[in-house]
Amino acid sequence: MLMDGVQLMIIGMSVVFVFLVLLVMLMTVMTSIVQRFSLRSSAAAAQERTAAVLAVVAAHKNHS
Repeated sequence: MLMDGVQLMIIGMSVVFVFLVLLVMLMTVMTSIVQRFSLRSSAAAAQERTAAVLAVVAAHKNHS
């Protein structure tokens, strides 16, 4: 009876360990994918902000 409990504990801990290792690996892959897309988005967002600032400055100059 005691050996059955120890065996169940070892199996359970092994399953949790494997799950956590897979979770860490998946998070690492997802982080690299998100960073690739966020770099492109940041560059596009910077261009949009620059265009918006230039439009505001041009509108202010034309209004005055």
